[in-house]
Amino acid sequence: MAAPLQPLVLNGLGIYGLNTQSNDSSLPPQWLTKADNIMLDDRGRITSRKGVKQVSENIGTDSSNTLIVKAVGEYRSTTGDATIFASAGSGIYKLETTGSPRTMTLEVFTGTPQTITDGNWQFCNFNGNFYGTQANYIPIHYDGTDWMDLDDTSGYNAPNNVTTFNPSSCLGDFGRLWVGGVSEGKDVLYYSDTLIGHKFNTGAAGYVDLKTVWDGDEIVALASFNGQLIIFGRRNIAIYNGADDPDTMALDEVIQGIGCVARDSVQAVGDELVFLSNSGVRALSRTKIQDKMPLTDFSRNIKDAIISATISSNKDEVKGMYCLCGGFYVLSFTEQNATYVFDFKYANEDGSPRVTKWTFSNDKQPKSFLSTYDGKLYLGQGATEYKGRIAEYDGYHDREYDGAAYINNTYQGSYRTVWLDFEQPAASKILKRLYLVIEGGFGMSVALNWYKDYSSVKGTRSLVINDGAVSYLYGDVASLYGAAKFAPMGSPKEYKVALSGAAKVLQLEMIGVINGYKASMASMIIHATRGKIV
Repeated sequence: MAAPLQPLVLNGLGIYGLNTQSNDSSLPPQWLTKADNIMLDDRGRITSRKGVKQVSENIGTDSSNTLIVKAVGEYRSTTGDATIFASAGSGIYKLETTGSPRTMTLEVFTGTPQTITDGNWQFCNFNGNFYGTQANYIPIHYDGTDWMDLDDTSGYNAPNNVTTFNPSSCLGDFGRLWVGGVSEGKDVLYYSDTLIGHKFNTGAAGYVDLKTVWDGDEIVALASFNGQLIIFGRRNIAIYNGADDPDTMALDEVIQGIGCVARDSVQAVGDELVFLSNSGVRALSRTKIQDKMPLTDFSRNIKDAIISATISSNKDEVKGMYCLCGGFYVLSFTEQNATYVFDFKYANEDGSPRVTKWTFSNDKQPKSFLSTYDGKLYLGQGATEYKGRIAEYDGYHDREYDGAAYINNTYQGSYRTVWLDFEQPAASKILKRLYLVIEGGFGMSVALNWYKDYSSVKGTRSLVINDGAVSYLYGDVASLYGAAKFAPMGSPKEYKVALSGAAKVLQLEMIGVINGYKASMASMIIHATRGKIV
């Protein structure tokens, strides 16, 4: 008598995200061993990332442009108005609010500006002004009307113990502008006069020499968190209380042996302050809970990959940003086209965020990020074919402007499961059919691959998702809304895929071409008959 079919249900497939650290033959099916250009939605379903949509014109011309947009910042006036600026090469560019694509206007500096050759600025707002700092350059300053070097600001004065005032990092908080990383004293923190960001040796201005706090370290980044001033060194973190009054502020603690290696990786994420250390992505608040022993590692499930990328990267080119639009932190190793996405909306059972990875085809990888107050995520670009552009994380096309019209490009998302034994590791399963329930994804081409018993030889099938006419919410052509563009994403639909062969363990891989529509995996069931125990 033939053995009955058994449904092998893959509940919660991939909901924990990417894990490249553990043995993939011992992990439960909630983990993925590959997660490229995908996200995990609020219901834990595997879904496609959004697209990269070009919103600005090119800086320069297509033939001559060689600029990389290394920083994008949002200036906030005292009345709440917002202006977006991008830095590329020697210039600062204003992203205009109109046009499609929007114009990038080169800002003209007043005074006697310094010679600038790199655009890797860190921008910060303070008291209605906008400041930029970068290693080996005098800070730059926007007063709401004009850009200028800080030393061209009326009434400017530099610290009296510095010959060249060229800090690499800045923070506007606690009633002052704070800067660090000056080349003559990289372990000295300088702060301005109260509410005056261009005065550093008069009034209430001053400095904090960290030589007695840490030995031989240098300031990499600054942050305010939970009412405390955080000073990141490369190998240490100094935390101060009472920064509202520098004369009486006190050292709370020094976390030794771990620091921040990339200035632009520091981001506040809810009740965490996330940063890239030389041993992974960490959070300050949880580090402090560990009695000064920095043991919490948000990248523990991809630790080797993060450390390898950190070692081989120019740390000045590593960019991080917390996206208000989606509740996730992106960390991009821009030279390597590797962007890791840490989703903090729901933590895994081990307390870690769910991780996926973005890669970008046709040189569209980001070189900088900006998350705005209105919930948009902007990406500065600068790879071989797409230099000097600003894009937005939006839609489900990688959209570009070729100088005459917009072009909608597809992009590929893929994921691979762990080795699945369906809690029957010794029993052979004779594979019959795979049932997929997918929502959305109109016209998406999908390749389904499966691997058996740790072999690299694959079986493969292809299918098209939700192929056919699109049914609109207001679909009657004679109705008031007959020409509406509000098409539903598509109701969940079941797909049947024939499988073949027998295996004790099975690994599945799905590769989909995103073509304008979001697609979400709702469920997956494999029908098989049980073979002999081997």
